[in-house]
Amino acid sequence: MFVNEKLIFLNNQARLTAGIVVVIFLAGCSTPPAPLPPKVSAGLDGLRAEGVSLRGQIEKTIEALKDLMLKPQGDYAPQFESFSHELGILETGVDQARQQRAATESVIKDQFMAWDENLKQLKNEETRIQAAVRRVATEATYADIEQKISELKKEWGPFITDLRDTRQYLKGDLSQAGLETMKPTVERIYERKTSVIRGLDSVIDALSNAMRRT
Repeated sequence: MFVNEKLIFLNNQARLTAGIVVVIFLAGCSTPPAPLPPKVSAGLDGLRAEGVSLRGQIEKTIEALKDLMLKPQGDYAPQFESFSHELGILETGVDQARQQRAATESVIKDQFMAWDENLKQLKNEETRIQAAVRRVATEATYADIEQKISELKKEWGPFITDLRDTRQYLKGDLSQAGLETMKPTVERIYERKTSVIRGLDSVIDALSNAMRRT
C-alpha cells in the first residue's frame, strides 16, 4: 500500500560519508540521535496519520463484513451496501496513503541530495563528519520504516484482494447460498486481518519512534 519502488539513497559521496561514520564508531565516539529535518519530520508525520486512519477503517470494514456474514437479515442489500461502503472508504484511504508516501519520498530524496551537495562543499573535516553523522542517522531511520512497510505489503496484497473478491462475487449472488459460497474466503480475511493489523502497527510504531526525535 505504502510501497512503490524503493529509493536509492547512497551515491558515491554518501558511501564515503558512511565510511566516515563507521570510522567514528569504531574509534569509540558516540553521537545521540539528532532531530529529523523539519520537512522530513512533517512528511513522516503525515504518513503516520494515514496509517492510523487506515487501521481504524480496516476495523470498520471487517465489522460490516461480519455483520453481513454472521447476522444476515431478510433483505441482504442494506448490510451488503454497508460493507461495500466501508470497503470503498478503505480503498480511498489506501490511495491517500500512497500519495502521502510519494510526497514524503520526494521530500526525503531532496533532503539527501541537498546533504550530499553540502558535504562536497564543506572544508572543515570535523564539520563534515558531524553533517555525515546526521545524514546517515536519518537514512537509517527511514530505512527501518521502509523495511516494515515492505513486510506489511506481503500481508496487505492477499487481504485486500479477498475483500474485493467478496464484494465482487456478492454483487451477483447476494443470497444465503452466495454467503455460504464466500465463507472460506471470508474466514481467510478474518485470519489475515490479524497479521495485517500487526504489520500496520509495526509501521506506525516505527513512524512514532522517528517522530519522537523531533
